[in-house]
Amino acid sequence: MMKDSSVETAAPATASAPPSIGEAIDTQRGNFFPFSIVWFSIVALEISWLAGLSITDTDIWVHLRNAQELLTRHSFLHADLYTFTSAGAPLLDHEWLSELPYYFAFQAWGLHGLLAMYMVLLWLIFGAVYYLALRRGANCGDAALVTMAGVALGYYCFGSRMYHFGWLCLAVLLLVLDRFQRTGEGLWLLPLLFAVWINLHGSWVFGLVVMGIYIVSGLVEGQWNNVVAERWTPAQLKKLLLVSAASAVALLANPYGYKLVWYPFDLLFRQQVNLDNMAEWQSVDFHSGYGKLAMGMVLAVLGAAWFSPKPWKLGDILLAVFAVWASLSHIRFLLFAAILLVPMLGPRLQLFPPYAGKKDKPWLNLAVTAAIVAIIVGSYPSTTQLQDTLDSYFPRDALHFMQQKQITGRLFHYFAFGGYIEWYDPALKAFVDQRTDIFVYNGVLDDYFKIAKIDRSLELLDQYKIDYVLFPVNKQLTYVLDHSAGWRTIYEDKVAKLYQRVPAAATTLKVQAK
Repeated sequence: MMKDSSVETAAPATASAPPSIGEAIDTQRGNFFPFSIVWFSIVALEISWLAGLSITDTDIWVHLRNAQELLTRHSFLHADLYTFTSAGAPLLDHEWLSELPYYFAFQAWGLHGLLAMYMVLLWLIFGAVYYLALRRGANCGDAALVTMAGVALGYYCFGSRMYHFGWLCLAVLLLVLDRFQRTGEGLWLLPLLFAVWINLHGSWVFGLVVMGIYIVSGLVEGQWNNVVAERWTPAQLKKLLLVSAASAVALLANPYGYKLVWYPFDLLFRQQVNLDNMAEWQSVDFHSGYGKLAMGMVLAVLGAAWFSPKPWKLGDILLAVFAVWASLSHIRFLLFAAILLVPMLGPRLQLFPPYAGKKDKPWLNLAVTAAIVAIIVGSYPSTTQLQDTLDSYFPRDALHFMQQKQITGRLFHYFAFGGYIEWYDPALKAFVDQRTDIFVYNGVLDDYFKIAKIDRSLELLDQYKIDYVLFPVNKQLTYVLDHSAGWRTIYEDKVAKLYQRVPAAATTLKVQAK
């Protein structure tokens, strides 16, 4: 192990000297309800409040349908069953294991189940990084403030999303690596973790990158200004390499074999239409609210690097650079950045004095936490509130109208409506849905964006023999259809308009009277 020549002679212990990290955590363990729990309950309150604002995620419906098909057919999906544009196209249900808990929660408690499921996932994720910040020596108040900032940074990624299971696996990975670094134990859990992770979400790739950075940063030894590196012992390095190899092999423990392992790379190299057009794959816009939070993240990292007296581990620097690059390149990775950065920045904030376990008041802590929990429970949205929020975004009434009129023709619809239609009206075949890969391969997704963006819209609607169009009001396409002799409105509300093709009518724009 490295010998740090820069270590100064230890000062004699005094009564006012702050406790060590281990002493502080041991003191909290001896306290049946430490103050750190109060602080995290505040973090949980923030998560709960923000979670209630994000129930309208568009992806959840196709995932519920996938889970329903799996449990009904007792076999994994291998071909598209939901659309007329890609019927029978080969596919991978690459998040099948994440879909099941959401499906069971929805079957048991409806919209409340969806909200509760992803709230609990976020509590676990941020609870893990909060604990890691404490383990690294942060005061519980400092750790909580940084964690709350991380929650705000990751808010863009809130919603009933399958990738929360993947980020939970990432948090577990960080906990295991932290334990190995401290005790040399626990590394055997990682192959099991990756065997589960591959079936939950494609973010397992980020786990391998984190492990790779963790290993590489220990191949050198030395100190460069405020950066330190400590070399792995031969025994440690052997364990890390063997476990990494076993974790890679464990990825094959899935129902699709090597194809599921290749899927994240397929997304990167073959799904350019998806990456170019979907908002979550775009780079951060610094003019937006999320962009300003991302800029704050960058400034916080730079400030910590410049002003903090604590030395930086080489591995932390490499992980911070990777996290910032990934999240600024694709806004959907802001939550990933928060998970990695919170444990690094928490110990460097130092706004609060060291934890004084002897002065702690566990019964008062319990009472305050109980009050916060009561606020969380009392502010939990009602079924009516959740349904109203959902109905303000999805075309429930328009879909009811189509069911009443027994409309079964070919439907072109807004992208976000695809999974919703497939879940609530399985008999009506969709044009496209959130399983973007299969629609990229056959060109359907590209055609969707051309129609939506008024690029040969009427021509492509004719080409696909579309009978009906269901689209939000005040969109470019609705303006074109409103002024086309070939289409007429048969239903309209505040959310969507339903158009029907006019038989044998010319598909030209109406000439406006001057």
